[in-house]
Amino acid sequence: MTAMRLEDLSAADLPACHALFQASVQALAGGVYTAEQCQAWAPERAWDAEIDANWRARLAASWGCKAMAGDGRLAGFAWLERGGEFDMLFVAPWAGRQGLAGRMLGELEARAAREGVSALHAWASHAARPVFERAGYLLLRANRLQRNGVALDNWLLAKGGWREEEA
Repeated sequence: MTAMRLEDLSAADLPACHALFQASVQALAGGVYTAEQCQAWAPERAWDAEIDANWRARLAASWGCKAMAGDGRLAGFAWLERGGEFDMLFVAPWAGRQGLAGRMLGELEARAAREGVSALHAWASHAARPVFERAGYLLLRANRLQRNGVALDNWLLAKGGWREEEA
């Protein structure tokens, strides 16, 4: 197991985070998600001004952290919106199964708690669901969404008294 350190996430990290996001999602193909679903979720697309603006705006409204391997490689990243929704939680395929997602989740929960935010939720993939459940999140419901014309299933989980608003 490689030693990993958690650090604050900055906008300068976002291009590397995007590449890690794409690699992480593509690594799920052939498991619970098909190659078509993974391509719809994380299309092969180079970092550009549109992605940059979108990701910067999302990170600016969030607390973020990254996990760095001892050799300087980005091993994972996560961000939690200041309103209590986990927006991103991804680990590089080579760094999986080391408890890294749980560490990042815990770090961001602690930051939220320091700011008075305790009602948290996530729309978790099949891969991320166990991480949230181990951290005490309760499964509220299954969910199906459309991404680039392809159906994807995920799960709504919550902690700290968060409730889904009635439609």
